[in-house]
Amino acid sequence: MWAATACVLALAGCSRVAESTPTSLVPLVDPADLPTSSVAPSTTAAVSSDPNSPIVTALPDASTQCGYADMLPGGEITFVVGDRLYGSSVDGALVRCLLELTADQRGPVSWAPQANRVLLNSGTLVDGFGPRATGFETTNTRVRWEYPEGGGLIGPTSTDRTLVRRSAGDTRERTEVTFLATTVAAVSFPGGKAVIGAGRSREGIDGIFVAGADGSNPQPLATIATEDLTVAEVAADAAGDLVYFITDDGARFTVRQLQFSDLAVVQLTDEQAPISQLVVGPSGATLAWKVGLCNATTTTRVRDERTGAPLTVGAGTPLDGLSVAPVGWLDSSRLVVAARPLGCDGPADVWTWNLLDGSATLLAKSVEFPAVRVPADPAFPLTITPGAQPSVL
Repeated sequence: MWAATACVLALAGCSRVAESTPTSLVPLVDPADLPTSSVAPSTTAAVSSDPNSPIVTALPDASTQCGYADMLPGGEITFVVGDRLYGSSVDGALVRCLLELTADQRGPVSWAPQANRVLLNSGTLVDGFGPRATGFETTNTRVRWEYPEGGGLIGPTSTDRTLVRRSAGDTRERTEVTFLATTVAAVSFPGGKAVIGAGRSREGIDGIFVAGADGSNPQPLATIATEDLTVAEVAADAAGDLVYFITDDGARFTVRQLQFSDLAVVQLTDEQAPISQLVVGPSGATLAWKVGLCNATTTTRVRDERTGAPLTVGAGTPLDGLSVAPVGWLDSSRLVVAARPLGCDGPADVWTWNLLDGSATLLAKSVEFPAVRVPADPAFPLTITPGAQPSVL
């Protein structure tokens, strides 16, 4: 049993197969018709895109050589078509081919915190020095970037008994950073030098824990005393002051947030349908999640700081009625989502939805594995107030 002890964990903060797919899409939207964002909440949604008229109308010619390059100014939205990874400027004015992919590299795409490296299908890391195997299986969907620089990758192994770190510089450099008996999910703290994990401690206590980046000095943040309650997923807010997590008791799913300073837990939403895919942004207080099963129509919701209530993405836009999943935040107000007629898999249309004015802008149609490439903001140091006690769920 954990003793009631005062603890302070202050860590230094830091700057926070392959079939060819047609490359011709559809006519360009006139710039005058594109939605605009207001700086304050509006009761009238801005005009959204025609669902048949994406901004990106054609991809670079197939004969054009692909070349890995630094992020485009202002951020980049990437996606896969056929055997190529493309990058588009946020406004769609520039589209380029970044990589030619092998069959085992076609899969989910995740950009490093500083947008200078990319993880392909968990099994391949690519940066300016070229591609290399990560050492993780392509089926391991729990591999995450180490923050704040993306100097490594962390992920539980298939048994859940081991948490492993691989160096981004030399992926053959494998370090065990296990601090729980069972690790369901683990993420790096945005400011670095710590890991947050969900699972069961070596003392047999279920909950959410924090440890040093090397797995040292584990401490509980919240413990579970409710029968059948489990933590399915965790995500750290980019500012470094909150951690979000999904709980499941077999009948209800919730999203909760834990404040590091006093370890207080607040429930953000409650659903009968499954909740998954927590997506945080590059700046603080940005959170999205998916609601629903992948054999039906899914919904994406966000935390709306203006009202304190969850807000459904795409209400009153052409996204209404589609199966919508969060992809990533461009900033504190613009969320990139993938939309399909049904389910979670296969080609999707990529939209940018604006929290401030409720508009939705269609970037590209029928692409795969979309991702957002933007650098993370600096994060606060991780500090737990002396005397703060873990919440009990």
